[in-house]
Formats: sequence, structure tokens, C-alpha cells
Amino acid sequence: MTLIRHICAGLLALLVAALTSCSIGGSAIPVQGIRQVDDRGVRLPFTTKHSQRWNTANDGTEYEPCTGVQLRDLSRLNIDARSVRDAAKTNGQTLRGCIWTYEETATDIPPSISQTVGNGKGLDAAKARRSGPQDSWLDDILIASRRVMIHVYSFGGYCATYVESGTAIVISTANHSGTHPLNREQLCERAIAFTRATIDRMPE
Repeated sequence: MTLIRHICAGLLALLVAALTSCSIGGSAIPVQGIRQVDDRGVRLPFTTKHSQRWNTANDGTEYEPCTGVQLRDLSRLNIDARSVRDAAKTNGQTLRGCIWTYEETATDIPPSISQTVGNGKGLDAAKARRSGPQDSWLDDILIASRRVMIHVYSFGGYCATYVESGTAIVISTANHSGTHPLNREQLCERAIAFTRATIDRMPE
């Protein structure tokens, strides 16, 4: 009778474990909880409240911007690692990624850099979608033998690079506003530098 009780207790424990957890990226997390790790099992640098942060609009690449950049690269680029925050404002948003600010005190509003992922139909299709009167595209460049597009607004304060990864597009965006905003060349230098620091971690 004791042996039967032990067997039943063991089976019950296995059943409870199976019902209360699942494996994502090699890490067990509660089914009722919200996913907090990327596809490699690396934890996000913040706790997301969005149950649909990963969704069918941004699952075209395994690359996760929030864990793709290394602390040493943030330090080298003068970016405040502690400033990291989720780029998504609402649950189920297309873009998936993070925003950081630079460690600067010379301006009233610190510049920011973001990197986001969203599914797409290639770089040319992305360029066709962003071809309004305020949009301009600079000449493409190559980083690590990969095509990189550069997008700017005519009114300034913004520069973004576009790189293809799987069936998604990774966008690195440098922004600055305020009394004395950085010029287009400075912002593009920052977007390109951030792309250069992370592109080797983006699956092709």
C-alpha cells in the first residue's frame, strides 16, 4: 500500500509540473506567467507586462534587440545601460525591441537610440512603404557584407538604419530633439555605429 502511495505521489508531482510550466528557449517559465526570455533563454533587461510582446507580426527573426547588444558596446558608445526600456507601448504591438538614452549632459534632452524588429517583405518593400514627402533615403552601405539602408526625415532629428534578418527588418533609430538637437550626420553616425555593434548577432 505504501509503495502504491509513493507511485501515485510521484505521478501527481509530474502531472503538476507539466501543467504549471512550459519550456521557452530552454528555460521553464509558468504557463500563467508572461514570457521574460529571448529565444536563447536570455532574460530581458526589464520585466515586460505584455503577454503578446512576441507575436506573429515580429516573429520573423530570433534576434532580440534588448539582449542582442552587449554591455561593453553600450559603454563604448556612451549609452546608459540603466536607461533601457521596452519600445512597445501596448500589448501585441508590431515592433519588438528596446530604447536607450546616451550619457550626455550637454543637452537639455539626452539623445536616444532604439532597435526594433518587425516582420516585412524585404528592404525594398520597406523603402517603398516609407516614401512620403518627409522621407528621404541616403545611399545604401555595407556592414559585415550585408546591405544596410539609411532613412532620414527632411525636418531632421532622426536617422534610422534598416537591416534584413530572416523575414523581419531590424531598425536602429537615433533620435534627438530639444533646444540644440544633433544634426542628421551625427544621428546617422550613431545609428550606423549601433548597427555595426550588433549586426553579427542578427541571423541572416
